Amino acid sequence: MNVMLRSMAARTSSLQTFDEWLEQDLADPAFRAEWQRTVLARVISHAITRHRNAHGLSQTALGERLGMSQTQISRLELGEHTPSFETLLRVADALGLELSMTIGPKVEPRREIPAKLQRNAVCDATDQVVISVREA
Repeated sequence: MNVMLRSMAARTSSLQTFDEWLEQDLADPAFRAEWQRTVLARVISHAITRHRNAHGLSQTALGERLGMSQTQISRLELGEHTPSFETLLRVADALGLELSMTIGPKVEPRREIPAKLQRNAVCDATDQVVISVREA
C-alpha cells in the first residue's frame, strides 16, 4: 500500500481528476501490481462503508448484524486485507448485497465496467477481474 500512498501524496498539489491520476499511476508497474492485488478489498471496503452510512449504523451495530467485532468491521472498511470467501458470503447474506465477480484473461487496457454492473453499485476492474457490489 505504500506505493499507492506515496503516489497519492506526490500528486496532491496538481489538479487532476481521479481517472487521470489513476491512468498515469497505472503506468508504474509497482503501483499497478498493488492496485490489482487490492481490488477486492477496495470494493468490499467501499460497499460496506456505503451500506453502513446509508443505513445509519455504527461499526459496532454492523458488527452485531454480521456476527463480527467492531475491530473486524473497521479492518474491512480500511480495505487493508482481502476478505475471505466466508466473510464475503456472510456480508452479502446479512446485508442483502449482491457480489458479482468476473475473472478472465489479461487484457489491455484496463477492462471497462459494463453499464449494467455500474447502476447503483460499487465497481472496480483490473486487467483480469471485474467486481461489482450492490444491494440485491
